[in-house]
Amino acid sequence: MDKVAIVTGSSSGIGFETALALARNGYHTYATMRDTGKSGKITEIAKKENLKIEVLELDVDREETIKNSIKKIVDDKKRIDVLVNNAGYFLVGCLRRPVNEKISRLNLRPISLVS
Repeated sequence: MDKVAIVTGSSSGIGFETALALARNGYHTYATMRDTGKSGKITEIAKKENLKIEVLELDVDREETIKNSIKKIVDDKKRIDVLVNNAGYFLVGCLRRPVNEKISRLNLRPISLVS
């Protein structure tokens, strides 16, 4: 039985590479991202290397996408063995209060929601 992994923020960067690494190490990997239209590259690599990667929409700022993704994974696989909370938000420059609230909302709250 495959181990099951979910990686948030898998459309690029660390999340992309982590999802591939887990799949290459035998995990059935759910690569989640806000915009599944950006899944072409990871899907292409998965197909070429015969990796078990499924792409799901999961926007850490939209609770219903979190619930839907987790439900699908648990319905399909009955468990999640590894969770990589990678999705986040950052910005460079002067921080104002509304921006600080957005950073907290997108970087801290999802950890508890997805976990």
